[in-house]
Amino acid sequence: MKINTYMISLTRAAGRQERMRDTLEAAGIPCALVEAIDLQETSEEELLQNCKSFGPWGVFAPGNMACTLSHAKVWETFLASDAEVALVLEDDVFLSPELKHWLDDLSWWPKGSELVNLEFWRSNSLRVMLGKTVAQVRNRDIAPMYSRNPGSAGYMVTRAGAKRLLAAMPYDVTIDQLLFNPLVSPLARDLRPHQIAPALIKQGNTPPEEDTFLGHATRKPTGALYKKQKRLRGMAELRALPLQLLRLVTGRARPVRVLYADRTLTDDHAAQAASATTA
Repeated sequence: MKINTYMISLTRAAGRQERMRDTLEAAGIPCALVEAIDLQETSEEELLQNCKSFGPWGVFAPGNMACTLSHAKVWETFLASDAEVALVLEDDVFLSPELKHWLDDLSWWPKGSELVNLEFWRSNSLRVMLGKTVAQVRNRDIAPMYSRNPGSAGYMVTRAGAKRLLAAMPYDVTIDQLLFNPLVSPLARDLRPHQIAPALIKQGNTPPEEDTFLGHATRKPTGALYKKQKRLRGMAELRALPLQLLRLVTGRARPVRVLYADRTLTDDHAAQAASATTA
């Protein structure tokens, strides 16, 4: 399968782009830049043409709308190419030096899945409900994901998956929830997302002068709107509880701390993997 790699970034995020160019070059991964939606140049009225301000997870703020629509631009760019799979990156990530082995040989791709998460979310305590490991590749597990896992800074999607994601417009949840929150996103169930653990990608590769999400507008709900949001999220979690408990007691899933590992192979294993993909 042919794969293209895309990075989302704002033109004015020059420091991030410079760091990512160095990171990608060191990893040996060619990458195309896709210009992010910039809130300094995009009105809320424009964003609301393709988004809703409130959804099943609560308030959908303009900054999150812009981020989600930036990912949609990547899916459109990907579908205009002849690639079969896209690796989508945000502009502030570290990459495992072993990532290229995974991209060079996609024979590991989980059957029936249209979406694979490669990222470690920035929490050492978060536990994600993962199903039984379907494969272990280069000392990393590949397993179906059954619970919410924040983060959309590094994932892979097929053409079929990208088409379905674009067809879901107008969006009413953030990109993280759209991709990886089965509580409120049908696509986070239907695309059968899988997780690679330990992860191959993590956020944090940001120059100090740009250590914020450029253009991100916050809108924290208050009063009745805040209560409504809390109620929606609580009800979503309660609805999911019986199935999650069933998966736990039957051994079909287990809570896993998905962490990042720069390397899982010895030098000998890495050399073997490299020779296998070039043979």
